[in-house]
Amino acid sequence: MDNKYNIENTDTIDGLAYNEPTKMLILQLADGMDWSDMNRHFELLRQKLNTYLWYIDSKQYEEKYPDVDRIELRVNLLFKEPDACMALFEKVGEVLRGLFENSALVVERGERE
Repeated sequence: MDNKYNIENTDTIDGLAYNEPTKMLILQLADGMDWSDMNRHFELLRQKLNTYLWYIDSKQYEEKYPDVDRIELRVNLLFKEPDACMALFEKVGEVLRGLFENSALVVERGERE
Protein backbone atom coordinates (compact mmCIF):
# COMPACT_ATOMS: atom_id res chain seq x y z
CA MET A 1 0.00 0.00 0.00
CA ASP A 2 1.26 3.45 -0.91
CA ASN A 3 1.82 5.46 2.30
CA LYS A 4 -0.05 8.49 1.01
CA TYR A 5 -3.13 6.25 0.71
CA ASN A 6 -2.73 4.67 4.15
CA ILE A 7 -5.97 4.84 6.14
CA GLU A 8 -4.44 3.08 9.14
CA ASN A 9 -3.55 6.52 10.54
CA THR A 10 -7.16 7.05 11.54
CA ASP A 11 -6.53 10.15 13.65
CA THR A 12 -5.02 12.30 10.91
CA ILE A 13 -6.35 14.44 8.07
CA ASP A 14 -4.65 13.32 4.83
CA GLY A 15 -4.92 16.59 2.99
CA LEU A 16 -6.36 20.04 3.40
CA ALA A 17 -6.60 22.92 0.96
CA TYR A 18 -8.29 26.29 1.10
CA ASN A 19 -9.49 28.15 -1.98
CA GLU A 20 -9.50 31.78 -0.92
CA PRO A 21 -11.57 33.24 -3.79
CA THR A 22 -14.42 30.75 -3.20
CA LYS A 23 -13.79 30.42 0.57
CA MET A 24 -13.98 26.65 0.15
CA LEU A 25 -12.18 24.28 2.51
CA ILE A 26 -11.29 20.97 0.86
CA LEU A 27 -10.50 17.97 3.04
CA GLN A 28 -8.91 15.01 1.27
CA LEU A 29 -9.09 11.39 2.44
CA ALA A 30 -7.03 8.92 0.43
CA ASP A 31 -7.83 5.21 0.82
CA GLY A 32 -5.41 2.83 -0.87
CA MET A 33 -6.19 -0.30 1.12
CA ASP A 34 -7.57 -3.30 -0.75
CA TRP A 35 -10.70 -5.01 0.53
CA SER A 36 -9.20 -8.46 1.25
CA ASP A 37 -9.98 -7.94 4.96
CA MET A 38 -13.31 -6.21 4.50
CA ASN A 39 -14.24 -5.91 8.19
CA ARG A 40 -10.93 -4.33 9.18
CA HIS A 41 -10.92 -2.00 6.19
CA PHE A 42 -14.50 -0.92 6.81
CA GLU A 43 -13.74 -0.19 10.49
CA LEU A 44 -10.59 1.81 9.64
CA LEU A 45 -12.49 3.80 7.03
CA ARG A 46 -15.31 4.49 9.50
CA GLN A 47 -12.81 5.68 12.13
CA LYS A 48 -10.99 7.85 9.61
CA LEU A 49 -14.24 9.45 8.43
CA ASN A 50 -15.19 10.12 12.07
CA THR A 51 -11.90 12.00 12.47
CA TYR A 52 -12.84 14.26 9.57
CA LEU A 53 -16.34 14.83 10.92
CA TRP A 54 -14.90 15.63 14.35
CA TYR A 55 -12.48 18.13 12.76
CA ILE A 56 -15.37 19.89 11.03
CA ASP A 57 -17.65 19.75 14.08
CA SER A 58 -14.93 21.14 16.38
CA LYS A 59 -14.35 24.02 13.93
CA GLN A 60 -10.59 23.70 14.33
CA TYR A 61 -10.15 25.07 10.82
CA GLU A 62 -11.54 28.47 11.92
CA GLU A 63 -8.26 29.40 13.58
CA LYS A 64 -6.50 29.45 10.21
CA TYR A 65 -9.51 29.87 7.89
CA PRO A 66 -12.14 31.94 9.73
CA ASP A 67 -14.28 32.78 6.69
CA VAL A 68 -15.06 29.31 5.26
CA ASP A 69 -18.30 29.34 3.23
CA ARG A 70 -18.18 25.79 1.89
CA ILE A 71 -16.60 22.50 2.93
CA GLU A 72 -15.93 19.59 0.62
CA LEU A 73 -14.86 16.22 1.97
CA ARG A 74 -13.26 14.31 -0.91
CA VAL A 75 -12.73 10.59 -0.50
CA ASN A 76 -10.46 8.91 -3.05
CA LEU A 77 -10.67 5.12 -3.13
CA LEU A 78 -7.95 3.25 -4.98
CA PHE A 79 -9.75 -0.12 -4.89
CA LYS A 80 -13.32 -0.85 -5.95
CA GLU A 81 -15.39 -0.64 -2.80
CA PRO A 82 -18.10 -3.09 -1.75
CA ASP A 83 -21.72 -1.97 -2.01
CA ALA A 84 -21.89 -1.66 1.79
CA CYS A 85 -19.63 1.39 1.54
CA MET A 86 -22.30 3.36 -0.24
CA ALA A 87 -24.55 3.20 2.84
CA LEU A 88 -21.64 4.45 4.98
CA PHE A 89 -20.99 7.32 2.57
CA GLU A 90 -24.68 8.25 2.50
CA LYS A 91 -24.71 8.45 6.31
CA VAL A 92 -21.48 10.46 6.38
CA GLY A 93 -22.95 12.87 3.82
CA GLU A 94 -26.03 13.38 6.02
CA VAL A 95 -23.93 14.00 9.13
CA LEU A 96 -21.65 16.36 7.20
CA ARG A 97 -24.59 18.46 6.01
CA GLY A 98 -25.84 18.57 9.59
CA LEU A 99 -22.49 19.90 10.80
CA PHE A 100 -21.95 22.45 8.03
CA GLU A 101 -24.92 23.41 5.89
CA ASN A 102 -22.99 24.31 2.74
CA SER A 103 -20.98 21.10 2.44
CA ALA A 104 -20.59 18.12 0.18
CA LEU A 105 -19.13 14.64 0.28
CA VAL A 106 -17.41 13.74 -2.99
CA VAL A 107 -16.44 10.08 -3.45
CA GLU A 108 -14.09 9.07 -6.24
CA ARG A 109 -14.78 5.39 -6.56
CA GLY A 110 -11.98 2.87 -6.89
CA GLU A 111 -11.08 1.18 -10.15
CA ARG A 112 -8.78 -1.65 -9.02
CA GLU A 113 -10.22 -5.02 -8.10
